[in-house]
Amino acid sequence: MMRNKRTIQVIALVLAILLVGGTVIGALFAALAEENPPERNSYAISMEYLEDEQALHIGQRLVYVNRSPDRLDRVLFCSTPNMFRRESKLMYENDDLEAVFPAGYAPGGIDLRAVRVDGAAAEYGFQGEDELYLRVACDLAPGRSAAFEFDYYLLLTACNAFIGAGDTDARLGAFYFIPGVYDPATGDFMLKKPLPFTRWLYAEAGDYEVDLKLPEGYDAALSATEDVRELALCFGRRYRKTERRTASGVKVVVHSRRRDAGRAADRAVRAIEQCEGWFGPFPYPEMNIAESDYPLGALNYPGLMLIKDIADEAALRFCVAQQYFGMAAYVEPSADAWLSDAVSNYVAYLMLEDADGHDAFVRAINRDWVGALQLTIPGGLRVTSDAALFTAKTYDIVVKTRGAVVLHELRQAMGLEEMLSGLRAFYELGCDGRTLTEGDFVDCMDAATGGSWRDFLNDWAFNVGDYVNQPIDWLQ
Repeated sequence: MMRNKRTIQVIALVLAILLVGGTVIGALFAALAEENPPERNSYAISMEYLEDEQALHIGQRLVYVNRSPDRLDRVLFCSTPNMFRRESKLMYENDDLEAVFPAGYAPGGIDLRAVRVDGAAAEYGFQGEDELYLRVACDLAPGRSAAFEFDYYLLLTACNAFIGAGDTDARLGAFYFIPGVYDPATGDFMLKKPLPFTRWLYAEAGDYEVDLKLPEGYDAALSATEDVRELALCFGRRYRKTERRTASGVKVVVHSRRRDAGRAADRAVRAIEQCEGWFGPFPYPEMNIAESDYPLGALNYPGLMLIKDIADEAALRFCVAQQYFGMAAYVEPSADAWLSDAVSNYVAYLMLEDADGHDAFVRAINRDWVGALQLTIPGGLRVTSDAALFTAKTYDIVVKTRGAVVLHELRQAMGLEEMLSGLRAFYELGCDGRTLTEGDFVDCMDAATGGSWRDFLNDWAFNVGDYVNQPIDWLQ
């Protein structure tokens, strides 16, 4: 261990096997995995932050289970950090580049040193000009598992992106090798390009063991590590921790340099308790909220929220709601983004109504929604359109805001209690690990009311843009 380093345990279990070397032990574990394939993919990630180099040395081991009916001769992995290799490949719009790269563009990405499958050196190669995907050769029969091991350095570019190091913190989301979802219908892996304004990574659930070594004086915040679709973390040098617990025992930790962190923790507790009253127990035992340099709004992961301004109560409420709808109750994050972001946005306003009353709710929706209803959006984009088709601005207008209007009309038609009952059923339906769909959402609303809401939702989801041509005095 380096002289001025200390190990920060970010979960209870310490990674017992470092992934540099260990061919014999790796083969032994691979053999055991073959005999007893896990229920979910299993990750072990060991990291050391090299402060002077602004880089992480990472050893990653993944036991991947082939749940398809096909024999796989390769697995394709997301290698998202390579987006930062070339300025021309960045996903950010011109208006956002200055906020994301305040000191100008600087390159980053992955320096991959070794790849092994079941303990043996594997053939591999990055794909595409942007090198966002890694192909690793293997021979994996249906129902069997294989241990993939990676040794690499991750250079964190100086930026305020969702991967990178800023003035006060470093952010790591989608930073490790994540297998795409295999589709037997096409015989290929489903891999999506990053989006700057909403969740986009489509992945299978997994369990994680993480060991993180940081220099003295650093504090880290980590997402949930069991039965989650993606892992994320951030760390910084000047964080102070403020802790609270909800009445049900959920631990809320705010990592911030601000003196009003306690107020943010109290607000998070209130938001979690409001959602628990409507939808049931919070999906994760701990919620970490970290103040971050990230400039484009809140970033949300299972049990972890990165936010520019911890006093932004609206963003906090939205992120708490999204822990239920989109993460625990998982939807395909790009194609069905509205089932997470529109639903979570409306639930956030319901929290305001529950806390401050109906009059405050009505004032808020007129203040925040009417303008979005009056704007013309080019391209015929609708609430249900794939998130990849939007810019950040049009996504907020159409999916998050107009989507919330669609749900408000649904609430007006069926009643608040019935709607909350349908949302609870939708959440509970996703607790078995399936990927929820629009059909599931409609079925849950039908079951909650004994009615049929498909035509109603279709009409509003496809035609809420007609408000552009109508005068709006006051939304009720």
